[in-house]
Amino acid sequence: MPRFARVRRVMVGRRTVVSPARPYCGHMRINAFSDVCLRVVMLLAASPEAAMMTSRAISEAIATPYNHVSKAIIRLRELGLVEVARGRSGGVRISAEGRKATIGWLLRQLDTRLDLAACITPNGPCPLLDGCGVRGALRRAREAFYSDLDAVVIASQPHNQPETRVFY
Repeated sequence: MPRFARVRRVMVGRRTVVSPARPYCGHMRINAFSDVCLRVVMLLAASPEAAMMTSRAISEAIATPYNHVSKAIIRLRELGLVEVARGRSGGVRISAEGRKATIGWLLRQLDTRLDLAACITPNGPCPLLDGCGVRGALRRAREAFYSDLDAVVIASQPHNQPETRVFY
């Protein structure tokens, strides 16, 4: 088991067994903010064309805290994927641009990490930094991940309007 892996201790009879907290599955992962943004766009895409949804309704539908959803809506509005109307009859709806956006494009816009690997140790920069190819390999892997998702239009994912909560 890697030295820095998170572990959990499980009682088996009288013994304590150490097991991984989350088994490694070998998949790229997106951050929580990107996940919330994708959920919001997918939910809005599944709604009727002109329907406005409040931030509260979206928050409840995707089972995500209201503050997180509000922050996601602000960023999605900046990217032009949603239209926001304030006031008593206001709400959020997907824009024409949002109906054409791909998952790969959106994830690129939301990814704020410069490098996937932190090449810093407690004593300063990694001593292997000059001859290391890991950063470049990880950058290429991330781009391949995004390139594969460039073919997937976000609005095409929800196939019908949800009748109950979308995500639990």
